[in-house]
Amino acid sequence: MVKPSPLSRLCLVLALLVGGPTLAMAEEPAALATCAACHGKSGVGIDPSYANLGGQNAPYLVLQLKAFRSGERNNPIMNPIAAQLSDEDITELALWFSEQPLVVAANGNPALMEEGRNRAGYCHACHGMQGHPVATEWPILAGQSAPYIANQLMGFKRGARYHPLMANVVKDLEASAMSALGAYYAQVVRED
Repeated sequence: MVKPSPLSRLCLVLALLVGGPTLAMAEEPAALATCAACHGKSGVGIDPSYANLGGQNAPYLVLQLKAFRSGERNNPIMNPIAAQLSDEDITELALWFSEQPLVVAANGNPALMEEGRNRAGYCHACHGMQGHPVATEWPILAGQSAPYIANQLMGFKRGARYHPLMANVVKDLEASAMSALGAYYAQVVRED
């Protein structure tokens, strides 16, 4: 296998960050074993509290892995794992997971679905009508597990995660509303 030059790696990272074309990942990245224990090789979290990475936007994954690596995004499991990843590892992992199929978790409480759909109106501006964002630097919510979504929303509310837009969105949300949003997005399917 021919090793890409530093310039070609830089071009790939820039293409990912600006939403450029997806490149085909022919073989498993070397660092995949590190991720597979929790997220599976195809990007389906083995526990509902773990993110489903399959089908996720590659630029979003690059940004999040770098945030875990730097400590900007704090997680006691992810920080030491990401600290060992090179930029090349991160790019390869982001490409790998983005090319895997998005799997719908479908594990939200069905009784909360309608409430979640009604509450998602504010989310649509950034995350799209069915959980597919307008920018590739933002996460696809469709298909994530309900507990994962509720936990991430609570993390934004408590300040464990920060994004200026999300801080305003969650400031008045109660835990029950977060569970309803999780129930809705866990059962949304990919747009085609």
